[in-house]
Amino acid sequence: MTGATRQVIRLSRDAAASVPPATAAMARRCILDWFGLAIAGADEPVSRTLRALALAEGGRATATVMGGRGQSVSVRQAAFLNAVAGHALDYDDVSLAMHVHPTTVILPPLLALAEERGLGGGAVMAAFVAGYEAAGMIGCWLGAGPYDRGFHMTGTLGALGAAAACAHLLGLDEEATARAYGLAASQAAGLKAQFGTMAKPIHAGRAAEAGLCAALWAEAGISSRIDILEAPQGYAATQSAIPAGPIIWDGHELNRNSFKYHASCFGTHGAIEAIAALRAQGLEPTDVRQVRLTVDAGADRMCNIAAPATGTEAKFSLRFVAALALSGADTGRPGLFTDAVTARPGLVALRDRVTVAFGPRDWPADLTAVEVTLADGSRREARCDTSLIGADDDRLRAKFLHLAGTLPDGQAHRLADQVAGIEAVTDVRALCRLALRVG
Repeated sequence: MTGATRQVIRLSRDAAASVPPATAAMARRCILDWFGLAIAGADEPVSRTLRALALAEGGRATATVMGGRGQSVSVRQAAFLNAVAGHALDYDDVSLAMHVHPTTVILPPLLALAEERGLGGGAVMAAFVAGYEAAGMIGCWLGAGPYDRGFHMTGTLGALGAAAACAHLLGLDEEATARAYGLAASQAAGLKAQFGTMAKPIHAGRAAEAGLCAALWAEAGISSRIDILEAPQGYAATQSAIPAGPIIWDGHELNRNSFKYHASCFGTHGAIEAIAALRAQGLEPTDVRQVRLTVDAGADRMCNIAAPATGTEAKFSLRFVAALALSGADTGRPGLFTDAVTARPGLVALRDRVTVAFGPRDWPADLTAVEVTLADGSRREARCDTSLIGADDDRLRAKFLHLAGTLPDGQAHRLADQVAGIEAVTDVRALCRLALRVG
């Protein structure tokens, strides 16, 4: 084997073999954050509908449905359903380098496999790192081209990250792992045109399921190209122009993982944070004549729904989210984004005072500038670069405990404690059962 596919496999294995303490701490943050989101996201309409279909379909029940009431399903179904639930609120973590919500595509298939095969938390952690770093290397290699073309990379690149993680957990050799990459790449799908609909979290579910199936098929001997990343008409060639040069790994990409503290598209977070800073200085919505948001031009095809009609669409509307922030709403509360709230006359009127402008070609992708014109003609300004918002353990634990608030008394705290020591967990099934509303 030669080329990019081999490089990614070998470098991601090296990354998982030697995980620095800071990287392990970040992985545990990712896992805790995802558990809370999967528990809360299990109540979303898309999750309830798909769970009912899976239970009606039946299958060998060996893996846990997170946030449920004791249901078990097949490994494939669990990977799919739990990934959907983790992304249903659009509140899950982000890798800015790969344009992917990484944990909700990589972790669910690992947990499902570990439950079925009796593997421990240490093995899950190592495989999670391998999958994350593989996706990170490929994402950095490809750049933003696929995302700009309209591919939802959580669905496309996410399938490769899930396959890499599952192949590592299964102990596949290099050749079999390469076949898993190829099988995942042939299943990879997801279009940004679906943002604001129930299809978006299904992209995450299909990526998790595709990666799991790819690894299992490779384990069973199914053939595939072993150079899928660099092959003519392969993954890179069809996603964007093939990048020049070798795959580069400059340290754990996982260390740069970003978390969401607002339950909306990450592209709206800069506006929320900047407006919150202005409100802390005394800005009131009644003082506002006009708001101008300046963002990267890529936001136009990601989170610029001008007049959202549903709560799901509102999560992808810079104007509406700015109106929520101006009104002082708690944008960290997923239940805020409903159809009824989206239609409130006062918020709609405030939304219509917001305009969105796009910065010049060299405008940083993660920078939002806010300019507020007040009734007296004066102006207030603030900026936020979301790439600089770091992981806050207190904020993340509070988010988790809020999202997992439907669990029985004390269970959320026990789950958090287990995740904090996940490397020592010998029974992943017992860990997953702590994410059930009824034991």
